[in-house]
Amino acid sequence: MTETLTDSGHHLVVGVSVSKPAADELVELGLSDLHVRHAFIEIVRHVLALDGSIAYGGDLRAAGYTESLFDLVRAYNPRDLAGPERVTAYLAWPIGLALTPAQRADLANVATLEEVPPPDGAPATLPPIPERNADELLWNSLSLTKMRQHMTAALAARVILGGRVSGQQGLLPGVIEEAALAIGAEKPLYVAGGFGGCGRVLAAALKGAAPEELTLEYQLDHTPRYRELHDQAVSAGVAPSFDALGQLLHNAGIEGLNNGLSQAENERLFDTDDVDEVVALLLRGLRQVASTRSP
Repeated sequence: MTETLTDSGHHLVVGVSVSKPAADELVELGLSDLHVRHAFIEIVRHVLALDGSIAYGGDLRAAGYTESLFDLVRAYNPRDLAGPERVTAYLAWPIGLALTPAQRADLANVATLEEVPPPDGAPATLPPIPERNADELLWNSLSLTKMRQHMTAALAARVILGGRVSGQQGLLPGVIEEAALAIGAEKPLYVAGGFGGCGRVLAAALKGAAPEELTLEYQLDHTPRYRELHDQAVSAGVAPSFDALGQLLHNAGIEGLNNGLSQAENERLFDTDDVDEVVALLLRGLRQVASTRSP
């Protein structure tokens, strides 16, 4: 079995889906955002150290996960962990419009920026989030989905870690949408559920449960302005079906993760919050995926 994450000489591209779960859920688990961030960094570090590549879709907010990713790459000698060649940051429109030339030059040293164009028919730009009308909320949501679709097509596998279950800008929680796209595209998927959030919800759904977070009612109650966004999506004929989403996850089950891990190993990945164990399971599966993809 290969000891590096390469496929026919190419770096295996691993997408990492992460965002901070609700603080109260982390407290109940005896965790904090620092634990989620540590797990994210360790996953990225080990994938890069084994000659894999990282893809991440997010914004460029201060102290966010994208910044943590870039800081990791800057901290290593380029001869050990290449940056732009093996780290791709996907940006949904209109995030990239705010980047200055100096910011672009700085980021070019650590990652390749993949700026996904807006959906067809979108306006020239969007106002700040609090000032957006329902139509602009929908354009933003559609842009996020397009970015995630674009990224999914480039991936060999995706990892799920944490993730907010409500309060998102899109029609679906971003980490949930990225997982669903991976399953739909039959890409290997790894769900680290021990850190709560979307990882916990996905693990439950894959085992046959029906989490309340995957319902329209939950999103209406917990995501600001969601009714406005959803009504606009219904009018445009692009509203998501939460029933279909739940059925997709239920039908996939653990076997449908297609990730090189056994059922017992996946169930352990669903439950553990031990970072070393998460990394070990993930790398075991990714090595298997890389070996089966090689000629």
